[in-house]
Amino acid sequence: MAEAAWRDRDELSLFALGTILLRNRWRIARWMLAGGALATASAFTRPALYVASTSFIPEGNDPSRSGLASLAGQFGVALPASNQSQSPDFYTRLLGSRVLLTPIVRDTFAVQEMGGRRIPFLTLFGIQGGSVKRQEEQAVKQLTSLVKTSVAKSTGVVELSVATRWPSVSLAIATALVNGVNDFNQRTRQGQAAAERKFVEGRLSVAGSDLRAAEDRLEDFLKTNRQFTSSPDLTFQRDRLQRDVAVKQQVFSSLTQSYEEVRIREVRDTPVITVIEPPAVPTTPQPRGRLVTVLVGLILGGFFGAIIAFVSDTVSRRREEGDTQADEFVDTLGDMKGAVVGRLRRVSERIRK
Repeated sequence: MAEAAWRDRDELSLFALGTILLRNRWRIARWMLAGGALATASAFTRPALYVASTSFIPEGNDPSRSGLASLAGQFGVALPASNQSQSPDFYTRLLGSRVLLTPIVRDTFAVQEMGGRRIPFLTLFGIQGGSVKRQEEQAVKQLTSLVKTSVAKSTGVVELSVATRWPSVSLAIATALVNGVNDFNQRTRQGQAAAERKFVEGRLSVAGSDLRAAEDRLEDFLKTNRQFTSSPDLTFQRDRLQRDVAVKQQVFSSLTQSYEEVRIREVRDTPVITVIEPPAVPTTPQPRGRLVTVLVGLILGGFFGAIIAFVSDTVSRRREEGDTQADEFVDTLGDMKGAVVGRLRRVSERIRK
């Protein structure tokens, strides 16, 4: 019975909760106003952002490379698969990598909103202090927060957006990222083609030697055995030598064709991605959601004020009932408040000096 009475005394009914809220309505209102004021200051001091967006889709696999991979597999050589660098997820990682971001933070931008002056990225975004390497690391982190990428799984389209305070800078960064993807693909593709060309050159030289040797053996046989049709053994040997020449000639022809293909791919500079929407930036900034921010601030402020009211009312009620733990809690809060106020006062005095 005693335990039930204690539980009933501790539990608050809806009427008790309503009473606490009404009794502390002005305190809760002040907290709501404080939260709304902070949210309003944050919403109206937040700079307007202009978002430049673009989208592209990777091209399909290279059939000539697939044929070369199959041919190389006949000789026990495995070439890297081409589709690994053509996945949309690969491009989302590439757009956020240092390979593309570092050249951008080292570049300068013609800011049309500032009279067309060329300003370095570090100066434009106020990155100062420390070594050059440290500044570049901070710049890459900040640029990463400005760049957003996504992939439409159903179509494989890669969407890219860049948000800054200047429309011309957003457009320049988005364009630089797309160009960087093309340059990276071109260097990678040409490097792979150069490695394949060296492989095909080696195999082509060996295949040419094997073909000439097979032809020489057939020629020597025909010179030595002018009348071989009457001998089954000689006829079988002639057929075997001819099959060997035919096989060597087929391999030589395939390698010659592949060699010409990789030579063309080595100097090819066509883009590997198809840009669906070129980089563009709207004339109006991105919505800042001021109303939503203020409402959230009011709600959070009121919620925080209600919690303080409940805690204050519970502690006061316990102290009236003679609860020593409540007294100790209040004393501890007082000590903490005094320590914090004293430290803030010392910091203020140091700043004044």
